[in-house]
Amino acid sequence: MDNGPVRINDLVPNGRNVGGVNDPRRANLKANGKKKRGKLQRILIAVAGLAVVLGLAAGGWFYYKSTVASQIDGGEYQAVFLTNGQVYFGKLQMLSDGYMRLSNIFYLQAQSSSASSSSSLQSTSTNTSDVQLVKLGNEIHGPTDQMIVSKSQVLFFENLKNDGKVSSSIVKYLDTKK
Repeated sequence: MDNGPVRINDLVPNGRNVGGVNDPRRANLKANGKKKRGKLQRILIAVAGLAVVLGLAAGGWFYYKSTVASQIDGGEYQAVFLTNGQVYFGKLQMLSDGYMRLSNIFYLQAQSSSASSSSSLQSTSTNTSDVQLVKLGNEIHGPTDQMIVSKSQVLFFENLKNDGKVSSSIVKYLDTKK
């Protein structure tokens, strides 16, 4: 008695349903496919996470390069112009988002002298102004050689050339104090 060809879903003599929904081989294939998809998903998540971290690092680097702190040349002296009209010279550095530190501080002080001469017909008076670089610290209130300045009080600052008059005078002063 020949029943014809065996179909995939028919029972076979060992009692297993070949190719059907309950076929163990089919279950193994599904499990292997899920394992492969799970591994691929973990790899994609790791790559995406790495891309996000690298993007944040690059963004932080570009942000830092665009900030004020990156413009301060630590090897040079700076001229710091404050909103109250005062100008100080020294080594500038950022403390936080809101404050800057100036150390090794100097400022300019004008000393004027007047000379007058008189003659029988006219009297002339000439004023000459000598500008002197003064080291902070010898004032009556005895400040230390450090100033913490609110960033909002700084109009602007300039990096000074090493061979400029102010930088040269500071270096000369410091050499005599050694």
